[in-house]
Amino acid sequence: MNRNEEYRALLQELETTPPALDTAVERAMERRRAARKRRLWGIPVGSLAACFLLFVGLVNAFPTFAAACEDVPVLGALAEAVRFSPSLSAAVEHDYVQPVGQSQTKNGITATVESIIVDQKQVHIFFTLEGEGYESLSAEMPRFSPAQQCSILGSDFQQKPGTLLDFTLDYVDRDVPEGFTMTFAVTGQREGEQQETTAAPDRAIEDEMLAPSTEPEAEILAEFTFDLTFDPQFTAQGEVLAVNETFILDGQTFTLTEAEVYPTHLRINVEGAEDNTAWLKGLEFYLENEDGERFDAVSGGVTASGDTDSPAMVSYRLESPWFSNSDHLTVHITGAKWLAKEHQRVYVDLEHGTAPWLPDGVSLTSAQRREDGWVLTFRLDGALKGSPFSMTFYDAEGNPWDARQMGMTFSDDEQAGSVMLPLPDYQAGEVWLTANYSHESTLPQPVDIPLK
Repeated sequence: MNRNEEYRALLQELETTPPALDTAVERAMERRRAARKRRLWGIPVGSLAACFLLFVGLVNAFPTFAAACEDVPVLGALAEAVRFSPSLSAAVEHDYVQPVGQSQTKNGITATVESIIVDQKQVHIFFTLEGEGYESLSAEMPRFSPAQQCSILGSDFQQKPGTLLDFTLDYVDRDVPEGFTMTFAVTGQREGEQQETTAAPDRAIEDEMLAPSTEPEAEILAEFTFDLTFDPQFTAQGEVLAVNETFILDGQTFTLTEAEVYPTHLRINVEGAEDNTAWLKGLEFYLENEDGERFDAVSGGVTASGDTDSPAMVSYRLESPWFSNSDHLTVHITGAKWLAKEHQRVYVDLEHGTAPWLPDGVSLTSAQRREDGWVLTFRLDGALKGSPFSMTFYDAEGNPWDARQMGMTFSDDEQAGSVMLPLPDYQAGEVWLTANYSHESTLPQPVDIPLK
């Protein structure tokens, strides 16, 4: 999904008819015009082409380490910034932080790389942007020299000057390098400045979603380049545990090949049997040590990754037990998300507004032909989160098309919602969508796998 084309709004009443959802989507579109959303960037890593990137909107407080940092302003801000992540909180508590303190000023804007949290597989770069007369400042997608083959994530930007921001680099099939040069541009909104919008007020939301984006490019206020090197005592930290445990999950056979334990996260890597009838798309699971201390799936960042040979996700992330000094670790799998191999492509009869099969909890409420293509609206019921479809769809000849953007709304408790999927420039009467999942399952008894 394009980073400036993500929609999210609250539905007040999901019991109303689907056309009533238009106002919720329109509210989301208005917010998109008024403010650029949080950045979400990914670069394919070697054989890994897919990553689930999830950012927290509301964070839990982890105050146990805050008192130790309150007398050090930089560490105090860092402790506050990583409160959403138990792993990073533990890293700060145990002084697992590399201070940097590099600062540059250009065109009245000062960028300062404050500190880094790094291990063998991840780099977390914390920095601030300062400038008088600005309502907010944002850092654009960074560039690196040499180029880095990794996933690059940005935090919730367009923040008040002085807010501690961060970039996260996640490496999968290689280790973090000794260092690199990072360059990024800065944009911002001046105090009292109104965000420009070019949308016609009377234009239907369906037509706007089908049209190419007309958002003006943000003005580049300054560009900064930092040379960063990583202390080997941090980049050498990591441990691989050979597991090779075969298990059955909802009738499908898998092998947990290994676990990778790092200070910032833990990864479990799985392989599915060739005769499985479904691809594994997600796991509900947690980790527990011998003292009953629990480590859940990561609350922000990369949660899973997969290779190019199939839609399956093959590596899953948990919060790290690195600083817990655990002698025994056990993974408890309680549920899974699946994509049945026969349902990777979803056929939709656009002319009649019907689909012979849809993912569980998904129903097609409308298929509207517009001047510039089609717009499909789906209702989501239950706890399935995220879009059931990807941005790529296909015609009868198998040619790929790009939806370019997607509208999503959810209820307050995120148990139901709506997806609006545009098919720009598409005029055929039938289409094949790409399913992200087919169904979910909750296990009657957890699958327990010892890691060590």
